[in-house]
Amino acid sequence: MAVCPKCKQKLGLFDWGQNCPHCGVNMRFYNFEENFYREAKVAELSAAKVSIKIKRLKAAFIGGALPIARLSVLLLPLLSVLIPVLHFSLRLPFTEKTYALSGLGLYQMFSDQTLSYILSMVNDPFNGAAFSALRLVLFAEVGAAVLGLLVFLLTLLCFISIKKMSVVLCAVSALGMADAVAILITALKFCASAAGVSEPVLTGSMSVGAVVTFLMFAVVFVLNLLIAVKGVEIEYGEGDLERAEIARKIKNGELKLEDLPQPIVETSETRAIEEEIRKQHEKLENMADSNEDADTEAQTN
Repeated sequence: MAVCPKCKQKLGLFDWGQNCPHCGVNMRFYNFEENFYREAKVAELSAAKVSIKIKRLKAAFIGGALPIARLSVLLLPLLSVLIPVLHFSLRLPFTEKTYALSGLGLYQMFSDQTLSYILSMVNDPFNGAAFSALRLVLFAEVGAAVLGLLVFLLTLLCFISIKKMSVVLCAVSALGMADAVAILITALKFCASAAGVSEPVLTGSMSVGAVVTFLMFAVVFVLNLLIAVKGVEIEYGEGDLERAEIARKIKNGELKLEDLPQPIVETSETRAIEEEIRKQHEKLENMADSNEDADTEAQTN
């Protein structure tokens, strides 16, 4: 239930008027000036915090050549997984299937249950080594896809902390480079194992997917390393950082909003506004003096 802002008495259900039925104060305009300045201070601090977040967001994505370049390559590691690492054929009774081992190839193998067959054949006495090597290639390819997805998501979140997220992206892209090397090694091992069987069930040939994946992760690594070392310059609005620090101190109880002036931080913009207000006051005072002189002259005549 509502109460009067002055006497704190409870208002009845039908007390709809502006004046308190107990003390008679105009509740709509009670402490209007104090509340107005308080809201102005809150708005000033809130606007500064929003401005800082927007500046950081823009700097993280378009704050120079390096952030723009990083943004332009965020999908490359993930897209590189679509390029085949190798092509292999699986010979079964009465049929032979050929696959391109890539992101799309993994989906195809999963959908037609070939993937489960490959995983179940690692203990085959004749072709087990080839199936084991192929399984390692599959696992490494899945790892590259996961790391590529992480690069994409972390790049979108780099505004949280430009330098820290750049370091994290360096680490993730370095893992991606290592994973691409693992893909290349295991793919070569698979081709050698398949070729070493007299009547192979599996045959394979290399492709360029692992090399492309390595290069794409390397590009992401270099760009984020440069950003982490050089940093990105952020141009904050005048007084915004000072306002943000004051807001932090108010939140921690170190300062009270009521003890701060209005405006809280003087800038060239606030000084220009105050100067314009002063000029308007002088203009009104001159008009009032002119009217008073005119009235005096009229009375004299």
